[in-house]
Amino acid sequence: MSTKFWSLAGLTAALLASTAIAQTSSSGDNWMNDWDNGGSWYVGGKFGGNWLGKDTHIVDTNRYPDVPLNGRASYNDGFIGALQGGFAFNNGFRLEEEFAYRYNGVDKVTPYGAGRGSMHDYAIMTNALYDIPVDFPLRPYVGVGVGAADYGPQNIRGDGMGYPAYVGGPDSWGFAWQAIAGVAYPLTDNVALTLEYRYFDRVADHPVGVGNDYETHSALAGVRYSFGEPAQQVAAAQAYTPPPAPRPAPATARNYMVFFDFNKSDLSPQATDIVGQAARNAGPANVTRLEVTGHTDTVGSDAYNMRLSRRRAESVAAELEKDGIPSGEIDIFAKGKRDLLVPTGDGVREPQNRRVQIVYSSGPTS
Repeated sequence: MSTKFWSLAGLTAALLASTAIAQTSSSGDNWMNDWDNGGSWYVGGKFGGNWLGKDTHIVDTNRYPDVPLNGRASYNDGFIGALQGGFAFNNGFRLEEEFAYRYNGVDKVTPYGAGRGSMHDYAIMTNALYDIPVDFPLRPYVGVGVGAADYGPQNIRGDGMGYPAYVGGPDSWGFAWQAIAGVAYPLTDNVALTLEYRYFDRVADHPVGVGNDYETHSALAGVRYSFGEPAQQVAAAQAYTPPPAPRPAPATARNYMVFFDFNKSDLSPQATDIVGQAARNAGPANVTRLEVTGHTDTVGSDAYNMRLSRRRAESVAAELEKDGIPSGEIDIFAKGKRDLLVPTGDGVREPQNRRVQIVYSSGPTS
């Protein structure tokens, strides 16, 4: 199979991922706030096809003085298997450790004719990945990895090569890197199927008899399992203290609704005016506590919407502080897809559910 095809496939995946980043960059305005907001551990496994991007340049090792070697080995389609384990932060970043094995059998050795033998690679990599926040079923992600790999030829020889000459034997671990682009499809809050492209390169420190780098393209399908409850829901339970016990509502109790565009957490001019009105009225009413609660519609996962509702509430709280409300008097809560203003099914874009509610939770002081 042509490696050019897989190069183009990988480039296409990277371009799609970049497009998704550009479309959703405005919704990630407070992603840095999520570094300290918990996360979840996960494990995964992948399997797929592996295609070498370069033929192996066979060089003379002087091991067989009577049979000088100088040629090029090409390979059949092969396979790759990989196991991962890592931690997913609540801002979309993941860090993982990975072990991978690649195999390709020799097709022919030019100019010696039909070939025998194989090329193997073992790799231990540290990958950094980013799950791009989007609200459709396929969730794109991109990443890079660095680590060490041990690739080695196993008895590579051509039918026309003088016996007993072959390429193989001692090899060594050396630096490797890879680029990753893929999509995940969540079956549940804990289980996701993945499909991804990888470009992998093991550089320098070539095995005996090999004169160039080991470069591959891979397409893999896999499954990923996250432990415990969805990460953002766990973080929300830890980060937000329950509201104080209800107090009798004073005669002057007021509440305000601030609405948002789809998948956005920034305030519109109209929303800014409403927040300003809530701040101005709090002073004359001697209000000492405000509850700011974020909500979303039902598009997307529970985990993503929990984080989005938190960002919306934080945007309103920040505007209240600008208008003179001390931060110590503001309680922030996130409800995600829970407590809908307009009951709908899952996956419905209902504008009135994309809101933050500001409530005066205490009355005049004596």
